[in-house]
Amino acid sequence: YDSDSPKSDLLAGNVDLGQVSWLQRRESLRKGKPMQETRTSHWTATLVMLLSWVFVLPVTISQAEEHRFVRPEQAMTYIDPASKSELKVLIDQHLGGTTDLTLVHIVIPAGVDVPDHVHQSTEIFYILSGELEQTSEGKVQKLTPGMACLVPANTTTHHKVTSKEPVHALVIWTPGGEEKRVTEGWQVRQPTAK
Repeated sequence: YDSDSPKSDLLAGNVDLGQVSWLQRRESLRKGKPMQETRTSHWTATLVMLLSWVFVLPVTISQAEEHRFVRPEQAMTYIDPASKSELKVLIDQHLGGTTDLTLVHIVIPAGVDVPDHVHQSTEIFYILSGELEQTSEGKVQKLTPGMACLVPANTTTHHKVTSKEPVHALVIWTPGGEEKRVTEGWQVRQPTAK
């Protein structure tokens, strides 16, 4: 295997098929051999490319699609030692394969008052259960199940659970990566392997 040869570029899929004849002539001259069977070599190269598309590309697509579907046992859970809030990462650069956003399921226990803080990403809350008092830019809003809230990036915000039961919410941060800043110093519960 010669990594500098045009043939290795062709097999790696780095060459336009329109360049195949020119590459074959160049390789032939480099080795000091007259070029023979150009048409056969061209068809061989074409066949190699088609076979790689048929057998290699579907495997690559299949692997990429597999990363887009996340099972519960794959999710990493972080626990705040002070408030006992839990944040389960459902989609991020590792699960789902995107840095465009992070999707988490958060559980904030009853009575927890999350002090003023600022996120570098836009934050979107969707309340599944419980009630959350959300203060953003000095405006207070009570969030109940089914409500959503958008907090622009770099905005001071404050959360307080006002229900007797914990708040369960889906949170999206965009761009992704905010979960790393939020969970710094939190305990980690490893995903369960199945």
